[in-house]
Amino acid sequence: MTTDHTAHTGSARAIIEARDLCKSYPATDGGVPAPVLRGVSLRVAPGEFVAVAGRSGSGKSTLLNVLASLTLPDSGTVLFDGQDITRVSEARRNRLRHSDFAVIFQAHHLMPYLTALENVLLPFMNGLAPVPAAMAEKGRSVLDRVGLSGKAGSLPGALSGGEQQRVAIARALVRDARVLFADEPTGSLDTATGEAIMELLAELGRDGLTTVMVTHNPDYARRAHRTLIMRDGLMVDGLA
Repeated sequence: MTTDHTAHTGSARAIIEARDLCKSYPATDGGVPAPVLRGVSLRVAPGEFVAVAGRSGSGKSTLLNVLASLTLPDSGTVLFDGQDITRVSEARRNRLRHSDFAVIFQAHHLMPYLTALENVLLPFMNGLAPVPAAMAEKGRSVLDRVGLSGKAGSLPGALSGGEQQRVAIARALVRDARVLFADEPTGSLDTATGEAIMELLAELGRDGLTTVMVTHNPDYARRAHRTLIMRDGLMVDGLA
């Protein structure tokens, strides 16, 4: 069964388009593989902020991983700017993930022995070679943008959970990625901190950053321009 949620992108060419995505994972007991995506199609317009909501196990995180080319579908296609990225080389997908795509997760994935600024600049570090001064200045500017002015020299252990997530968002932004994928970015945060992170993501959306966010929180989903609901590996209408 194929469920197509391509509305509300207007006449603009989709920057991300999924067509009939299917994905299964091996059963833990060696039995029949368990389907996680069962024919999902969607379109995301440039500058759109789309939330994918649904209960745990609905397939939303798997969908995000496929869209971000972190994993390949069993069948179906993902187009980025009209190019089928499921059929390009792994080297090409690596370049996409380094340049055009940025992904933030519920876990911050920060290096504990690097400062906030160094964590932001990590994608540009090459061994012991110093990062160019212009790039370091850009890293500081992005930290300021996410509300961490004055925290550039702090280690992750000295930052709150919300501040650590902001560092992770800054690391995504510093590369000038065209699409931000966010997988439950507020899942490990308290309500007040989660609200602050959501306001930041909404602000980035208002600034024109294309964003696809996975969440189980309907209040957070409503911050997006559009919400898609997943249930049992399918896009559905109504409440999850």
